[in-house]
Amino acid sequence: MISGLFLYTSTDPAIRQRQRQRLTRRGNQSVPTVVDASRLEVSPDEMKAAIILFYSLLDEQQRRLYAGLEAMKLGHGGDSVLADVLGLDPHTIARGRRQLLDQDVALGRIRHSGAGRKPVEKKRPK
Repeated sequence: MISGLFLYTSTDPAIRQRQRQRLTRRGNQSVPTVVDASRLEVSPDEMKAAIILFYSLLDEQQRRLYAGLEAMKLGHGGDSVLADVLGLDPHTIARGRRQLLDQDVALGRIRHSGAGRKPVEKKRPK
């Protein structure tokens, strides 16, 4: 018994995983979230347009993290809902959520030096 609550543990990894998932769900439910659109007197279409506009202003890592945060707010099935709205792969959203929960966020450069697309035109030497 811890703080008036019983803590159950198991040596079986499958049971431990289920317990960890339950604790994560309870923890997510206790996190304050933004008020729903109906209380803000904003139509769902306006809210969706605002989210897409904001999303378009973010860089690659920020998009993934924002999508992961919004998916946590939506709860079960949030990855697939956001994947449809934002045009992302659900695995990308899950990765963003994992990065937030693990606090594994890289600071500095978004991509490694020299990464990304090559220039369309070659620069001519002067």
